[in-house]
Parts: sequence; structure tokens; C-alpha cells
Amino acid sequence: MEMKPHIIIRSELPRMNPELRRDIITQKVRSMSDAELRTLARRRERKDPGRRLHPVGIGLPTDVLDRLTAAGDGPEHSVSALVDRLLGGE
Repeated sequence: MEMKPHIIIRSELPRMNPELRRDIITQKVRSMSDAELRTLARRRERKDPGRRLHPVGIGLPTDVLDRLTAAGDGPEHSVSALVDRLLGGE
């Protein structure tokens, strides 16, 4: 059985259907430039210490996962924040 590439993020969004989440992220990532993704990947403000983040595993096509991880790489950026913003969290 072949495993799909996946990533585990910390999300503040309510749980949603995994297939719907995958489809939304895939469509948005493929339609955006690398610069647009990088802008959305800026780290969350730490102003809310009570923020409720929960782990979420997401299976994604390899090209989408590669672009997400590249955009979220670095001390000023976050894949988790990027995914939440793509799904409408901010």
C-alpha cells in the first residue's frame, strides 16, 4: 500500500473533513505564486497565550507539500500558520 505524503501541523481551526481540507489546500497552493504563499506563511502573533492549537495530519500531493514546506521554512515563517490562513482562519 502506497502512503501519501503528509504533514502534521498545529491548527486553531475547527476540525473539518480531511478530503475537503486536502482539496481546498491543493487548489489554493496550486493557484498561488511562491511569493503569495511566503507572505501568508508569516508566523502568528504570540499575543494570545490561550490560543487553542491542536495537531492535524494532512495528506497532500507531493508538489503541494513541497511548496508548503518551502514557503513555511525559516524563523519568520510557519507552515501551520500558512495552512490556517489558506483554510480561512485569518
